[in-house]
Amino acid sequence: MDLINSIKKNEHIRESLIRLKSLEQCDSLLQKDQQFKQTLIEFLSHEDPKIRKNSAILLGKYDDTVDILLDAYDKEKTEYVKEAYLAGISCHNCRSYMNRLKEIQNKLIHASEMTKHIQAQLKILNPLILKNQVHKRKIIKLKHEPVDVVLTSLPYYQFVLFESVLHLKYKPVTQGVLVRSDSLYDLLNIRTYRDMLIPLSGATGLNIDLESIMAGFQRCHLEDILDKLYDDQSIFYFRVADETREKHPTLIKKVSQAIFELYPQRLLNTTDGYDIEIVLKEMKKDKVNAYLRLTHLKSSRFEYRREIISNSMQPYIAATLVQLAKPYMKNHGKVLDPFVGCGTLLIERNYVVPAKFAMGIDVFGKGIEAARKNSKAAGQNIYFVHKDALRFVNNEMFDEIITDMPTLPQMNDYQQLQELYDRFFERIHRLVKPKGYVFLYTSEISLVRKNLRLQEGYLTLVEHYEIPRGKNMFYFFIMQLK
Repeated sequence: MDLINSIKKNEHIRESLIRLKSLEQCDSLLQKDQQFKQTLIEFLSHEDPKIRKNSAILLGKYDDTVDILLDAYDKEKTEYVKEAYLAGISCHNCRSYMNRLKEIQNKLIHASEMTKHIQAQLKILNPLILKNQVHKRKIIKLKHEPVDVVLTSLPYYQFVLFESVLHLKYKPVTQGVLVRSDSLYDLLNIRTYRDMLIPLSGATGLNIDLESIMAGFQRCHLEDILDKLYDDQSIFYFRVADETREKHPTLIKKVSQAIFELYPQRLLNTTDGYDIEIVLKEMKKDKVNAYLRLTHLKSSRFEYRREIISNSMQPYIAATLVQLAKPYMKNHGKVLDPFVGCGTLLIERNYVVPAKFAMGIDVFGKGIEAARKNSKAAGQNIYFVHKDALRFVNNEMFDEIITDMPTLPQMNDYQQLQELYDRFFERIHRLVKPKGYVFLYTSEISLVRKNLRLQEGYLTLVEHYEIPRGKNMFYFFIMQLK
């Protein structure tokens, strides 16, 4: 309270306001002294711009001050002070002030020069407007002029996508498959892609510096792509996504600002509620390509995945594994997943090759609960059992096992992990019919190879695939019983 009293006495006003603003208990101090609100209102006319600035920020912490701050904003002549009025306003529910705030935003966007002070105001205004209004969702045309699209895949497994895009012009690229499409909606239900990215022509192989990246954006005709996809000439909110190996937050901030300056009447930068992401993806060391990601274009293919647990397999990976195993799967067979987790792999298997009877087992109760909810959401009738797979006994044998095996990072005990693999492999011939198959995903290649040698009397390796996952290598084994 000493600071507030000092300010009321006109003692060291500027310094005291700055100190008051920085106090942790600032909000509570202001609420205890409602009379100080009038003092701050009077300071909005003070000759010292820094006193006006700090008074505006503090005034925003009081109720019913939006009209006062807007009036002061209109009268303010010093550019760097104006953002303080907006900062104070941003503390409030501003839904009834949307028209006024949009007028300010429009005026700033169309300013003759995009100064740093205007940029600072827009940085406050853009999220404020987004937060306080129902943002009209951008809708892509059902049919549009053809555009190039990259469907990203697991590294080296682009070929899994080929069957789904045979009707289109396509070619494999480093990160997946490049297709040319006149309807993005037609691609949404392909299960084996991870991400959908639109390459920005002319913005490839860019050095990771502002000059090179912005030279690429000046060549890429981003507005033309938006016009192809949308019947919408309104403002698009965007953010820049940093997908480089070593993150560059300062550079990304500068790129975001430079893109806004390049398209001031079409693109506004925000960190939340954006329509599009501009992705800078490092493809080669110290070189990036620029892509467009349409964040509101959502696929319903994995909506069943209501519940997940730690170490859950990503559904596009499960879908890819299923495609690799598909030639060996039996239609309307009996299928077991003895380490089912939240059910993703088993559910994806049933989407592609429906099972007559499917069972999932897991010793982890929360995993079984999650799997039940997910299979119900997927409309699949799967029988789940909360039990240790190594103690499970069934009267009838299965046509196949498909599973994501536990790994050392999950168990943290190599001795126990080794025992689990040994006992599981010993039990396979009691669970799976002769000539049946086992599809097994794991990073523990040495334990699988060891048990294949030990069980070579009844188990044969048909194929195995190496699956790079970041810095780790996983493996997908296809084995058949003799």
